[in-house]
Amino acid sequence: MAYKIIIQPALKDKFDKLEHTNYKEYKMLSKKLEEMATHATIPLNHRKLFNEFEKPLLGYKWIEINDKILIFKLDQSKEVIHLYDYMPQKDIFRFKP
Repeated sequence: MAYKIIIQPALKDKFDKLEHTNYKEYKMLSKKLEEMATHATIPLNHRKLFNEFEKPLLGYKWIEINDKILIFKLDQSKEVIHLYDYMPQKDIFRFKP
């Protein structure tokens, strides 16, 4: 049984635009979402597949897809993956020299 995926309305719009502008990236994102929903059923996969933010964003997890980061929360008790944002990695992780 796969987890249910819930997408924020603003993120849904972003995915729709991506489907029309960069179908290849959209297809890879769709496959990754399917993989996430399937593999989330096994809690041991959570540490292997899903990265966690440090404080103060501890409740959020992320996964890299083509130099972009998909931000989500995982609710094991309700078997839900709630997607929040999909943005370039450089916008999230600003490395200081």
